[in-house]
Amino acid sequence: MSAIGMGSVNRKINNLTGSLITTSSSIALANTSANTIVITGQSQKLLVTLPSSLETGTAFRIVNDGPITGYTKDAGAVYVRSPNNNSIARLLKGDSMIVKARSATPNAPSNFSNEIYRKATAGVPIVWTTRGSAADNSWNSVVWASELGIFCAVAYSGTGTRVMTSSDGVTWTTRASAADNDWINVTWAPELQLFCVVGGTGTGSRVMTSSDGVTWTTRASAADNSWQSVTWAPELGLFCAVAASGTGNRVMTSPNGITWTTRTSAADNSWNGVAWSAELGILCAVASSGTGNRVMTSSDGVTWTTRASAANNSWQSIAWAPKLSLFCAVSIDGTGTRVMTSPDGITWTTRASAADNFWYNVVWAPELSLFCAVALSGTGNRVMTSPDGINWTIRSSPADNNWAGLAWAAELGQFCAISRTGTGNRAMTSGWAS
Repeated sequence: MSAIGMGSVNRKINNLTGSLITTSSSIALANTSANTIVITGQSQKLLVTLPSSLETGTAFRIVNDGPITGYTKDAGAVYVRSPNNNSIARLLKGDSMIVKARSATPNAPSNFSNEIYRKATAGVPIVWTTRGSAADNSWNSVVWASELGIFCAVAYSGTGTRVMTSSDGVTWTTRASAADNDWINVTWAPELQLFCVVGGTGTGSRVMTSSDGVTWTTRASAADNSWQSVTWAPELGLFCAVAASGTGNRVMTSPNGITWTTRTSAADNSWNGVAWSAELGILCAVASSGTGNRVMTSSDGVTWTTRASAANNSWQSIAWAPKLSLFCAVSIDGTGTRVMTSPDGITWTTRASAADNFWYNVVWAPELSLFCAVALSGTGNRVMTSPDGINWTIRSSPADNNWAGLAWAAELGQFCAISRTGTGNRAMTSGWAS
């Protein structure tokens, strides 16, 4: 096994370039040769690029053992990336990883296998930093694709630029959207290696798909409903989308993201969020309208049953936490009750929200054993976290933007949120204090 520790790397760089002392804009670099891991610096970010000539099956150990004089941004993180410049891992101080090439001339993150070893619990990431968005579009949803090593976000405004991607949540690039529809929600299907997006506008074209986040194709939607959320259920081999409009057909499913079939919804409520629980074998959706029936469940995506919601709030998003065996939903209204949880999708209990903000999105981070939610409203407090879905704590948000989309990237050890509002700062990422 070849060990690449930041300490030894520093000594190598010192031999070539003198002391590794950073400035506000750059980091001193070192020359490398074939089959050697590349160390570079870029805008106060240290990058370790794996070569495409890496011998198949050879294990490399990469350690961020610091310190690096002057390197203070991003809590001293080191980014490990593939030859095509997408992220494989983000190592904080004390973290390490074992990486191997799965094939000859590996290029993408999926061509490498890796095991990441985090230092003893770093606690909850409470430091959020705004990032420059690729365009000031109304970004509404974001997802992390670990196999590609990128975030992908979608928007409901912009001219031909309603998609943006990033390998780290920091630097974003606009991508040509397949159509200027109101794109509302995006998901990633690892088994299909496919992004799938649903929208609220468009004529017979309210779905688009992409295998790389760059090239997009519209797909025929099963109905011109206002599709609000889509999820991938790997055990069913099925995408499932739910809508806020339509008559008896506010669900549609697809095995491949291309061919879609409408399904009879349990009620004509405004369905806003849907999640899959592999452990329970059910899909669960939540709505912002309906009387006492703002939840519905299904074991196959075809037959749906309404369930009694804990309150008639405007439920926007739902997440499943396997470790807790718990669904968690968040709402934009209600007095101190803007969270509800359920162990089975059937029996729901309201929970005290940390603030009466417009909570719009919630995700579960298994590596942190943590729920995280973001909001459209609030003053400096548009993030909240919970280890159990019951006890919630406010976190300081760096800008009072309309934070609508949220994703967790295990390989980077960070959350990424995107916003509908703000000037050049419609993304933010989580981290720890230096």
